[in-house]
Amino acid sequence: MNFMRYIIILSLFIFSLLLIGFSGSRVTNLSVATEGRDITISWEMLDQIGVRHFNVERRTADQENFTQINNNPIERNDSKKYEYVDRGVYKQDNAIVFYRVAIVEINGGVYYSDIAPLGKISSVRRTWGSIKSMFR
Repeated sequence: MNFMRYIIILSLFIFSLLLIGFSGSRVTNLSVATEGRDITISWEMLDQIGVRHFNVERRTADQENFTQINNNPIERNDSKKYEYVDRGVYKQDNAIVFYRVAIVEINGGVYYSDIAPLGKISSVRRTWGSIKSMFR
């Protein structure tokens, strides 16, 4: 009886390790692009097994930690292609900005994509874009 209990516990332990370690939450084609005064972060997933949702995080070169910038979780979809538009970054002048995607798994684990940098953001460029758009 003790041997059977040992086998069951060991099996559950191995299964949980496999579930955590091989969840398949792999981000590919992470890119950051400017569009007017907005920044678009896009990514694709190779596999979404065990994924609950995504969060987009940002930090500048002078910040130590990343901060979540989306108010609501970005839910999974069947296309495995995602996009988030950051409309708040233009307020930071001459900042070098870094983005990453946090993958929140069903089992509670959180995994992160690689970091995608964006060069210095100029408030002059952002302001000029705003002025041009008023006359369109």
